[in-house]
Amino acid sequence: MSRIFQDTVEGITMARSALRANPLRSSLTMLGIIIGIVTVTLMSAFLTGLNDMFHETTSFMGTDVYFIDKFSWMGGDWMTQMNRPKVTADDAYQLQRRMTTAKAIGVSAREDLNVKYKLAEVEDVSGEGVDAGYEAANSVEIAQGRFFATQELASARPVCIIGYDTWDKLFHKSDPIGKQIKANGYTLEVIGVAKQVGGMFGDFADNRVLMPLQTLFNAYGQPDRSLTIAVKAKNVMEKEDTRAELEYQMRVLRKLKPQDRNNFGINSEDQFNQTFDALTSVLKSVGLTITGLSLLVGGIGIMNIMFVGVKERTREIGIRKAIGARRRMILMQFLSEAAMLCLVAGSIGIIIAYSASMYINSKVLSADSTVHIHFTIGLILTGLAISLAIGVASGIIPAWRASKLDPVEALRYE
Repeated sequence: MSRIFQDTVEGITMARSALRANPLRSSLTMLGIIIGIVTVTLMSAFLTGLNDMFHETTSFMGTDVYFIDKFSWMGGDWMTQMNRPKVTADDAYQLQRRMTTAKAIGVSAREDLNVKYKLAEVEDVSGEGVDAGYEAANSVEIAQGRFFATQELASARPVCIIGYDTWDKLFHKSDPIGKQIKANGYTLEVIGVAKQVGGMFGDFADNRVLMPLQTLFNAYGQPDRSLTIAVKAKNVMEKEDTRAELEYQMRVLRKLKPQDRNNFGINSEDQFNQTFDALTSVLKSVGLTITGLSLLVGGIGIMNIMFVGVKERTREIGIRKAIGARRRMILMQFLSEAAMLCLVAGSIGIIIAYSASMYINSKVLSADSTVHIHFTIGLILTGLAISLAIGVASGIIPAWRASKLDPVEALRYE
């Protein structure tokens, strides 16, 4: 074992000397590997940041919450969904009576609003009328003020809770509690500000106005509009049981036969995550294919230069074998040379990629940007491992050929 270690160390030392003897050739040979490593690490870091941002953003909906709606979020036949029955308050009432795996059930209805406070105005605000179960079912967090009291919900008081961005645009982050705003001309008193959600869905989640459900009907009409029912599972580990029971109960309420398709949508955060994961998998596959070609070209360059090195040092190999060098030692020398070339190239590529990611995060992306490039230790180790693997794969054939040279024939080589 000590002999193998000694041969390895000696092989690395000789490989380092050989690389130093031809710095220009070594640098040009490493170029393909450097470009490949920079590309693959930057792409992976960006996709990691994008993935983290997306999953963090969608978490505001809750991984254990299902939304019954007339429409399915992930599309489908639009005309079929338009002709579906409306989701009603009676559906929600019946679910509250029948569901055994639900922790909370909340009802909401939407209205597009233009909101004003004095001279400030915010357009395209999502107005939501909500009931008593909405806070628990949707895990609403209040940053200032409070949620609606039971009496306010029952008597349809003209009160509201505004989203973070709406508060910022209307009140410039000053105290809004007790102030009155106009939502499509209807006066509402602000009693709370929701906690900021941010991220990809921040434009929707932070730009909204919540009010009692009956208040929304009184102000804007259409009490027979289709509602959204949010159902929160008792146990996140058993959320699939909640989904199955929810689907069963809705089919019973709609009097659907076993062969009938659902005439309602059951939506959840998982649908967004699955679609996004599928998209990033495609992007990752395309990116890896492109960078793989770059690394392949770099690896061929390494192999080519190693064959040239073996040819140039044929006589040297013959002398070393004549004075007792083993095949293993010759093999380790050339294998180490190829591995060192690729490791140095990989290290340079990682340094360039890391520097580029720091520059992009600080100069190109703003501090409050939803996406940042996440350069992790795991990514660095992966880059170095890929470099080493390419070096070994590219150097094994030239090193094997060098170790098999006949010393007599090698000494005759000019």
